[in-house]
Amino acid sequence: MATYTAQAITTAGATLTSRSAASGDKITPDDNLALIITNGGGSSITCTAAVPGNTSYGEANPDPQRTVAAGATVGFKLQRDWADPTDQLIALTWSSTTSVTYYVVRL
Repeated sequence: MATYTAQAITTAGATLTSRSAASGDKITPDDNLALIITNGGGSSITCTAAVPGNTSYGEANPDPQRTVAAGATVGFKLQRDWADPTDQLIALTWSSTTSVTYYVVRL
């Protein structure tokens, strides 16, 4: 398990650090946060953000899932309110971590 903070991308540019997907990955929430996932494997994978709590109707909050096809790179925004109030982090789960890397960036 690792916790990562977003790397800022500015008009001057940024050298980004690639992370290897692993069980228990967590992200420090931030404004304008994005996850860029590359799936180097031979099958599609799914990344899920585990959103705690319930809606105003008493139903469990939905856990956003993003599918990344084999050999593809996909980017999507992470929302600050996806963080767990107990540790203030966004928890990620992966259907597979083999050959999956990602960047956490702030735009």
